[in-house]
Amino acid sequence: MAAWKVRRSAGEVASADAEFVIEASLGYLMNRAARAMAQQLAEALRPAGVGIGQWAVLMFLWADDGLTQAELSRIVAIEPPTMVRTIDRMARDGLVERRRDAGDGRLSRIYLTGRGRKLRDELVPRAVAVNERNIGRLGKQADMFVGLLKNLLQGDGSSG
Repeated sequence: MAAWKVRRSAGEVASADAEFVIEASLGYLMNRAARAMAQQLAEALRPAGVGIGQWAVLMFLWADDGLTQAELSRIVAIEPPTMVRTIDRMARDGLVERRRDAGDGRLSRIYLTGRGRKLRDELVPRAVAVNERNIGRLGKQADMFVGLLKNLLQGDGSSG
């Protein structure tokens, strides 16, 4: 088996046939870009007292109010115990409420409160502004980039 050389950037002199360049890694770059955008969004949401985890839940409930905790966990792509804690905080903050499913009492559905619904018109424009600012940095390649990201996400096992 070949000994791998790991380099930080492509500017360094190559010294091995099998090498991994961190700053040329698709996964590394996507992760960095996602973290940068998440930080920008967090700053935009902070004045309203909403965190990134809560934003994800709100976003999907604005689209489809009354999802189950399991459905939210799957589409937001976080572990069920983390979703339970997130919903607990959101219920404490008056953003959502849990209700038993009318047809299956074992299921708990999550519904927006009036306060949670009202935040939509305040927060969505902030998220749109973050997206537009970053898309604008891509220029004419923006549509292609978004399409390529969608291609990468097809068949990855998530439904987000």
